Amino acid sequence: MGVLALSATAFAADTQLLNLVMPDAQVMAGINVTTAKISPFGTYLLSQLAANEAGSNGHGLQDFIAKTGFDPRQDVTEILSASAGNATAPGGLILAKGNFQVDKLSALVGADSKQQVSSYAGATLITSSDPKEPHALAFLGNDIAVLGDVASVKAALDRAGSVNSISPALATRVQALSTTEDAWTVSLASLASLIPGGLNGPAGNSGAGQALQFAKNIQASSGGVKFGASIDISGQAVTDTAQNATALADLIRMISSLVSMSAAQNPPAAGAVQILQSLKVSADGTAVNLSLSIPETQVESLVKLAASSKPAASAKSRKL
Repeated sequence: MGVLALSATAFAADTQLLNLVMPDAQVMAGINVTTAKISPFGTYLLSQLAANEAGSNGHGLQDFIAKTGFDPRQDVTEILSASAGNATAPGGLILAKGNFQVDKLSALVGADSKQQVSSYAGATLITSSDPKEPHALAFLGNDIAVLGDVASVKAALDRAGSVNSISPALATRVQALSTTEDAWTVSLASLASLIPGGLNGPAGNSGAGQALQFAKNIQASSGGVKFGASIDISGQAVTDTAQNATALADLIRMISSLVSMSAAQNPPAAGAVQILQSLKVSADGTAVNLSLSIPETQVESLVKLAASSKPAASAKSRKL
């Protein structure tokens, strides 16, 4: 609790959102939407969205904004997600800080007979009347939204007036990542525990088999993205032994080399090859560290290339 008793200024992640996170959380992710959307890449994506809206007359989004007073491009400042990291009992939360016109949103949702609007723990709670879709959306005031399964959302609302009680280890990682990265993720759970049925994939000497075997050794992981003139990506995987960390680092380098060699024969993939060439991988004790720095303009080029290839792919599928 000592770590969590720090003042709000110690966290870039919003304290009110952190208070809603389940105490047994093992996996969290977040994005500083305010910073991300004013970055060169964020500005580019928003301009592309505006162009797409203009091309389709923008009726869908503009109608939604007119009815709800909520513009997701402008009115959200931060998003957090959290989960206990238990594949056998999936559930979790998506938390958002922003400006929500709750009365208008509730009126729009209330017009749908499949949704029910009620009050719970001082919040506006919207639930599905379909038992096959046990999800819920809640608003605490006009600045916090909580989305998840009904039980998780109600439990979050019950915690709203308390100081968050996530583990000190997770709080420390969240503090470190959210104060230095624009988008980040951290997991204190082993990779095997996050996948239903575990990592019981093919064994043997195949690349996929080796990757699965090494993945079983990953006990925790984290990563972050910083947007700017370059997009800087960093990641870390913590294994059970230093020997397995070295082996995992070697495997990543080998896969990167194989991908680069095969992509080099495909001209449209040249940009991806250049990106992989900037990948740095190192082992430090039981940890494997990765870093990648990509010029923002190059990422824009790859997005444009991907967008331009979709019509060709669709035309080919129609011929088949």
